[in-house]
Amino acid sequence: MALAIAPRPAAADDVPTPEEYAEHVGGDAHVLSPGELKLDGRQQVCGQRPTVIDSQLDDYGAAYPGFLILNPRLLSKVSTPVKLWIFAHECGHQFRGPDEETADCFAVQRGRRQGWLDEAGLEEVCTFISPAKGDSMHFAGSHRCAYMRQCFADPSIR
Repeated sequence: MALAIAPRPAAADDVPTPEEYAEHVGGDAHVLSPGELKLDGRQQVCGQRPTVIDSQLDDYGAAYPGFLILNPRLLSKVSTPVKLWIFAHECGHQFRGPDEETADCFAVQRGRRQGWLDEAGLEEVCTFISPAKGDSMHFAGSHRCAYMRQCFADPSIR
C-alpha cells in the first residue's frame, strides 16, 4: 500500500483550480464546496477549501494548494475513523505544509479535539498505515504510527 497522501509539488502557476483538476481527470470527478462533504454522515470542513471527488485517484486522498482530493472508491473500504483521519491529514497539508509527520499530527490532534478519534480509532489508523513502506515523502507506517501516538497523547491538546 503506497498511502502517498501528500501534496503534489508544482510551481505556483502550474497549480490547477479544483474545477480545472476535475475537468482534466474527467470521469466522475466533481468539486464539492467547503462544508458540502460528508463522510459516514459527518460533515467535513477544511477552512474554505473545496474537495474534489475523484474515483480514479491512485490513492485514498491527496492535496493540492487550495483544495483536497478524495477517492470515494478506496475510502469505501476503510472504517470511519480512518476516513476522517485521511481527510484531516489532507487538511493538515493545507494549513501546515507538505511535511507528512506534521500532517499526521494535525490529523490525530484534530480528531481528538473534535471527538471523532479515540484510542481505539487511532489503533484502526495505525493498522491501516502500518503496512506502508517508507518512501521519499513518508516514513514507514510503523514510525508514523509511533509519532501519531505521541501527538494524540499530548496533554496540551484541548
